[in-house]
Amino acid sequence: MNFKQSLIDNNSILINAKANTWQEAIKLGTDALIKAGVVEPQYYDAIILAVSTQGPYICIHDNFALPHCRPEDGVIKTGFAMTVLEKGVMFEGIDEPVDVLVTLAGKDMDEHIVGTMQVANLIEFDEDFSKVRACQNSDELLTLIQLAQDSAQ
Repeated sequence: MNFKQSLIDNNSILINAKANTWQEAIKLGTDALIKAGVVEPQYYDAIILAVSTQGPYICIHDNFALPHCRPEDGVIKTGFAMTVLEKGVMFEGIDEPVDVLVTLAGKDMDEHIVGTMQVANLIEFDEDFSKVRACQNSDELLTLIQLAQDSAQ
């Protein structure tokens, strides 16, 4: 599944979203994927449990998190949600607030790895997420994602 196309198909872009805690921030993305039929509700619970017990393994870059869990934790099909928070949230053990999250649901490990690589293109293209944060709507964000994909080729 293509990162950009998944965001379009699932109507799963949230810009200037509000969350007070990391749990609320993750819920925004998983709720979008639940609504789109990508994951079952327990996917959220699995991510929260994993972060609570294993630490913030989803914080993979400054100010960025990639909430995800295993396919058997409620993934119906591969998909993504992207959440850009109005104000960052703190994760225990992480020094900087996270304000950009891409929720990934991979149907199997191969799709999980491909999905992660597509998200990495965006991180490489916009390392400090200033361009992502400047997007005012979904169309601007999708254009930015396309530019990142094009530059990776």
